[in-house]
Amino acid sequence: MNTTAVLDVSIGLILMYLVLSLVCTTANESIAHLVSLRARTLVSGMDRLIDDGNLLQAIRQHGSMGAAHSIANGQPSYVSSRAVADALIGTLNPDKPVPGVADVVAGVQRLPDSNIRDVLLAATMNAGNDITKLRDAISAWFDESMDRLSGVYKRYMQWLSLAVGMILAIGLNADTIVVVNSLWNDGSLRAEMVQMADKAVGGNSTVDSLSKAMVSLPAIEAQVRPFPIGWTNMSSRTDQDWLHSPEAIFAKIAGLLITGLALSLGAPFWFDLLSKFMNLRVAGTKPDKTPAS
Repeated sequence: MNTTAVLDVSIGLILMYLVLSLVCTTANESIAHLVSLRARTLVSGMDRLIDDGNLLQAIRQHGSMGAAHSIANGQPSYVSSRAVADALIGTLNPDKPVPGVADVVAGVQRLPDSNIRDVLLAATMNAGNDITKLRDAISAWFDESMDRLSGVYKRYMQWLSLAVGMILAIGLNADTIVVVNSLWNDGSLRAEMVQMADKAVGGNSTVDSLSKAMVSLPAIEAQVRPFPIGWTNMSSRTDQDWLHSPEAIFAKIAGLLITGLALSLGAPFWFDLLSKFMNLRVAGTKPDKTPAS
């Protein structure tokens, strides 16, 4: 087997995944911004953390939370733990302009049974009479909760990436199996892909710089055009008759599914992998050992 050809096919395939992943990333960010996904996740998370409706409403109206409501629909995209701690302390006993720990305890004891009541009671017990310790304890609890919420947001983005990747793979007919076959059978195409990959990862290129270079539709089209993808001009490809047999239909579905799953891994993953493959190609394979005389 031609080791160089196998390596070049891998480089071409990874390059396709990288280019399409960059398109996916842009689409994901646009969709997430359009539906305010981060803000909705944060609001939903705070609803679960502060499970007392009256207290939650009072916190949202507290002055320290005003800067958080910075987007058009009034939902915060980010809330600092210090702002939440100040809002909680300030709303638990609003009659006290500068509440102490005892004032906060009195306010907490008036709350109905809830998870937030238990959290605040534990925080006041550990703080003693030090309001600073109480504020720090509430801040630490909120930061820890937000770390878990970040995991929820990442899972949402992973599902979104998978959906966008599948749509892009089907829309562009980016069939992994067809691309591999085309690269394997066309030495000039492999050479072109290697040259493109060298430009993509060479010099001071990064994922961010590549993403910025592909902000326009003509730039995206220029990057995608060399690949054997698309639903037109299929006459010279192995998938030209994919509807005419069950085996070809299965291969088409499998090829598109592989591409969609690959794109969901994200551009940084494919950029790093492409860099490693290019370094491996430059280094070359180790020569055979000379037999001892």
